[in-house]
Parts: sequence; C-alpha cells; structure tokens
Amino acid sequence: MAAAVRSVAGALSRVVDVDVVVPGDGPRVADGAFDLTPAGGPARDRWPEPERVAAAPLRYRAVLVEAADLGGRAMAASMAPGAPVWAVGRTGSSKGALLAVDLGASAEGGELAAPGLHRVGLYTRVHPGASARRHYGLRSTPEYLLVLGDRLEMPTSPWPSERIRWVLARFPRRHVVVVEGGIARVWRSRSCVAEFDVHTRMDLWILMARALGVVDLLPGDVFARECVEALRYGTPIAVPVGSAADGLARSGGGLRFSSTTELLASADALFDPPTRQALSSVGKEVADRWYGDPDSLVDRLAGVLGVKERDG
Repeated sequence: MAAAVRSVAGALSRVVDVDVVVPGDGPRVADGAFDLTPAGGPARDRWPEPERVAAAPLRYRAVLVEAADLGGRAMAASMAPGAPVWAVGRTGSSKGALLAVDLGASAEGGELAAPGLHRVGLYTRVHPGASARRHYGLRSTPEYLLVLGDRLEMPTSPWPSERIRWVLARFPRRHVVVVEGGIARVWRSRSCVAEFDVHTRMDLWILMARALGVVDLLPGDVFARECVEALRYGTPIAVPVGSAADGLARSGGGLRFSSTTELLASADALFDPPTRQALSSVGKEVADRWYGDPDSLVDRLAGVLGVKERDG
C-alpha cells in the first residue's frame, strides 16, 4: 500500500505541488523523490493525536491517506480543515471518505463505481525483456502453468497446500510450476521434478511471461500486483471471486473461481489455446491501459483533482 500511495503522489506531483507528511518527530528528510515532513507524535508508525496538530499554513486541494488508516484521516481533518480526504485503496475499503480513489480496473472503465469514488488505476512497471528469456530453472521444462501459492507464511514443507494438490492431481501429465516463499517447484505426475530460488522480481517476470497462464490463489489485497504484471505480458490469469484481481478477470483478462471445482475448470481452460489467446489479448489491453501508462495515470488523477496543467 505504501508503494501504491507513493506512486499516486508521484503522479500528482506532475500537475501540483505535493507535500508528504509522515508519522514521527524530527527534521525533514529527503528520501530521493520527496521531502518527508514529520507530523510529530510518539513513534514513526503512529500519528499524533488530532487535537495536537495545528492547521497547516497552506491550503491544500486534497489529502491522500491509505484507505484503512483511520488515524491519518483524523489527522488530515485537523491539519487541512475543509480539504477533501482521498482514501487510496480498493473499492469497498474506503467507507467514510469524502472522496475515494480506487486503484482497481474493471469493465466499467473510468466511470464512477459509487458516489465519490473514482477508478484511476496505477503504474506498474514490468521489464520488456522478460518475455524473450527462459528461466535457468526451466530449461528442460516445456509448457507450464504457473501457480502462485495461498500460504501467507513461508512454507515449512515442500508439499503444497490442499488446493494446489488438487491442481497437481487434475493435470498429472502437465508441468505445473508452484511459487511460494521465494521458491519455485516444478511438478509433474504429482512429483516435484525440479526446485530453484526466485531471487528477484525479474525471475518472477520471466516465469510469468513464459507461462500458459497464472493461477493466483491469494492475490494482493491492494491491487493484485502479480496479476497485473502477468496480464501486461499477455499471460491470462485465474483468480478467486471477490479478490482484488476480480475486476481484471471480469474485464476479460482471466477467469474466476469460488470453489475447487471452478478452480480446476479455470486451470483446464488456461491449457486451451483458443481460450488462452482470447483472454491474453483482452487482458493485456486492459492491464496496459490501467497500469502501463504513467501519463494516463497523471491525466486521470488530474481530472479527479480538477486541474489540467501544473499550477502549483
């Protein structure tokens, strides 16, 4: 979420001046892109009490806070009275905000999803050279399905979770690459035939770009970054209903499942060339439009803010 808010702030800095206020005490600190202004308070991860925050001498057009940061919203009301508060996050996670900015994409396009809520997307970088490379760990592996695991903590055993075991049992003659905890394991005939580390983001991008499809069992709850990255490479996705990636799938870039039966049907469809090609074409277009063009992100945010050119 911090990276997402930072990206939104960076895009806004193209059209207006942006001040970044953080919890904690001490002097202003430059972090490479912004000067961070401490708001005071007891600790770096805690905002001060709102009643102890004086109104800023400048008049702000808006204040951005993380959707779940109730303390930040309260402090914003004291620091910038009268300014709209932008709660940056997913649809449905920003109740109580005067204005919400949704990082998601969906079939509705840029129209308001609800009163006061604007979809703006984000900019998510991928390396264009990843699709031209083959990962060293897969040199002897033909076509494969990539599965991103559903365990939040580092697995203590190489044996996968129940849902992944169903996938492996359903496709014993296929190669399935499972990534969990920075480790990739190649499965065939319900046996692990290879294992290697996923050291960098580039490693993951290469795996995504060369896969038949990506099954993400636990998409990130902010904007499903891995699903966005896969779609930007033209790799279709299969994701849980109601997840942060649901809108991407409904927009035509993938498939959705709410049960093990539907999960297996979705995985089966990703092995089908015509289905895969149709999803790939639409999914890449949607992901590139909402997450692949920084200038478009600037334009959408400027439109929400009501400015067209940088005016300070």
